[in-house]
Amino acid sequence: MKNWIFLLTLLCYACSSKQVELPDDIETVPVNIHATINKATDFIEKIEIIPLETNDSIVVGAPKKTVFNKEMDIYAIYSRKRQTVYTFNGKGKFIGCSDKVKGEGPEEYQMAVDMNINPYVNGIDLLNPYGIVYTYSPNFNFITQRTIKPEFYFDKMLALSPEEYVFTIPPIWVNQEVALVDIKTGETKNISYTGTISSTNGMYQNCFYQEGEEIFFIPEGINYYFYRLDKEHKTLTPIIYLDFGQDTIDEDELPGSGVGDRNKGKGTQPNKKRTRLIQDMQERGRFLREAKIPMPMIKLFNRNYVYILVGEGNDLIGHYIYNRQQKKGYFLKVVESFTLQPCFAIEDNVLLSICDAYYLNQVVDTKLMSPTEIEKMSKIKEEDNPVIIKYYLRK
Repeated sequence: MKNWIFLLTLLCYACSSKQVELPDDIETVPVNIHATINKATDFIEKIEIIPLETNDSIVVGAPKKTVFNKEMDIYAIYSRKRQTVYTFNGKGKFIGCSDKVKGEGPEEYQMAVDMNINPYVNGIDLLNPYGIVYTYSPNFNFITQRTIKPEFYFDKMLALSPEEYVFTIPPIWVNQEVALVDIKTGETKNISYTGTISSTNGMYQNCFYQEGEEIFFIPEGINYYFYRLDKEHKTLTPIIYLDFGQDTIDEDELPGSGVGDRNKGKGTQPNKKRTRLIQDMQERGRFLREAKIPMPMIKLFNRNYVYILVGEGNDLIGHYIYNRQQKKGYFLKVVESFTLQPCFAIEDNVLLSICDAYYLNQVVDTKLMSPTEIEKMSKIKEEDNPVIIKYYLRK
């Protein structure tokens, strides 16, 4: 009984209505998950699907990360279990698979913890956490290999130019830092940010986005801020704040720790302080899951929309879409009849998602699909490769 009283007391503190001090020029996005809607048609205009080509030699297993580049008209899908990347064109036709360059030989890679599309060389970047970036063409012919000497491991990346990259560093090594690297000069600049309440809650997502000349960073875990990266001045500036209102988590009274910290341990060598920090981060993550506090699990945005996948405990409870121009938000609960599949990107007014073929009928509504799309869906078999889903948002 005492443990429950303690948990409830902490929960009250964790979701207190403490006023957050924000910069004057930051955009606040109100996130109201209590004013729900039951009809996706209130904010979705139509749904289209792109079945990814399937044959005996193309089997996409357990997609962990999917990215799309509009100019190159290409989808790249990363399977973390196999550390393999598959590429398809915008219509779903197979282009290539990285299995053919996986190995120990020259121009081959052994390990890849992340991948991204590199538009500067029309290629695919694969990241070895020890500081090696392998770049291949979309059909996986070798282009180049770059070697960096990182202070710590890297786990996500984005090419900012032919010679510049930005990387995330796992939170067990540092307190909220990204690394800006000039490969030509060898210069590395670590840039700090703030706001992370928990590093161990949330879902895997792309952290870096580039829109025209602007570069954006969305931290993983529970962090209500979106940042703009200024590579010239080497700064991260908060530009959007997600205001969950009464559900906003106040970390002051939470147990454990949200992030790691730099310490005197050399590089990535284990030490007692680092071990304790890992335990503290796990403790906080456990508490937030057990307390079943609403949390942003995936966060996306562009000039017109913000998308948030909201979780509670170990469950996903709904999708929040905010129209930045109309200043209007919608929260669609996860229900048995129909719900959105978690999304990986927003292009113009289109939310992009990927779904296993056998589950497709649970995450689309045929009332929002044309006869052509319905016929296309009827030809998909349960054992086929995943399907790209395009949810068109009402403007």
